[in-house]
Amino acid sequence: MERIEAVAWNVVESLEKAGYEAYLVGGCVRDKLLNRTIDDYDITTSALPEEVQAVFAHTVPTGLKHGTVTVREDDCQFEVTTFRTDGEYEDGRRPAEVKFVRSLEEDLARRDLTINAMALGRDGTLHDPFGGQFDLLAKRIKAVGDPVQRFAEDALRMLRAIRFAAQLQFEIEEETLQAISEEAFRLQQVSRERIRDEWIKMLLTHSDTAIELLWETDTLRHIFSRPTSEPEPWERAAAWTADAPPDLALRFCLVFAALDIDEPRIDKTLQGLKLPSQLKKDIRDLLALQATEPSPDWPERTWRQLFYAHGYDTVRRRCLQHAVIHEPEKLPEWSARVEARRAVQPLWQLSDLALTGQDLIEHGINEGPALGHWLKRLAQAVLQDPAHNNREALLQLVQDWQRTP
Repeated sequence: MERIEAVAWNVVESLEKAGYEAYLVGGCVRDKLLNRTIDDYDITTSALPEEVQAVFAHTVPTGLKHGTVTVREDDCQFEVTTFRTDGEYEDGRRPAEVKFVRSLEEDLARRDLTINAMALGRDGTLHDPFGGQFDLLAKRIKAVGDPVQRFAEDALRMLRAIRFAAQLQFEIEEETLQAISEEAFRLQQVSRERIRDEWIKMLLTHSDTAIELLWETDTLRHIFSRPTSEPEPWERAAAWTADAPPDLALRFCLVFAALDIDEPRIDKTLQGLKLPSQLKKDIRDLLALQATEPSPDWPERTWRQLFYAHGYDTVRRRCLQHAVIHEPEKLPEWSARVEARRAVQPLWQLSDLALTGQDLIEHGINEGPALGHWLKRLAQAVLQDPAHNNREALLQLVQDWQRTP
């Protein structure tokens, strides 16, 4: 990341040499002050989009209407956005129009939270007109200016405030928190995809803090269909997800278990959040294993059968889910138990057999359904006794079965 930051400063320097102001801005400044890992470096400048394009050889016009040009430099890319003020927000997400300005402070004034409304110059000067650094030191999440206005402009900012409070373990300033409660209804204007993305980020951070704030501000109903109005299920969800490793499918299912949500409502929630196909599959695979209660007394063959039928990830999640709900103090023990069984699993799929369908054909087994039948039967034999998984032993089993009436 040091190399990427150095390239970002080179972009800033190039803009300055061309006669424009330019600064690192937003999340990268916040995370730099917090000594956190920086994912992206954004740059704000007094240069108009066409002027930015004229300065650099490699650019992409990613959002000219809103003043954003992507600059490609030294195998890195950065979003460079012109200082701007925003017009009316007609869709609760983006301004209908923007006005390019030459004032950094005007640009910072349109941003959501004070901790995201800071800019850093190449000379080390921090531009912080709204007290973002003070709020970082105070561990406080606070809207820039009037929080009601900020949330009316883009309702997703309410979930972002909650997410940052959870990620950073900050408190939300009282007026900002009150505005979230009052303006929560505006989240119905926000696309499910944007809500999903924020919820996933919350679930993978300090989820207990996030869930508690979502409950307190009555924003949960915009994530889950008809959420319970009783606090106890949400208290369970907060505690269970906090105890669990940061595995999305596992934490989703812990929330569903805590809320005692039935299958139709789970399906409605999964569809409503428009989750990625793989994540939906992982969740449904884990839900399908709910009737199987993990036990430390499982014989080895049970572990082998479950791994083969459901896969390592699903079995691991089910065991960890059981531990979180019933014996959280034994979570490391369950994790080690699963890993130990994984290390000696003899068979994950048919292709792990020590022979192939061609071997069976050469020994007189016909192609077609019968071939699949024999392979599956051999797989079950190996799952019962892994010592069978060598070519000679498997062929001998086939011969023995063929002789048996």
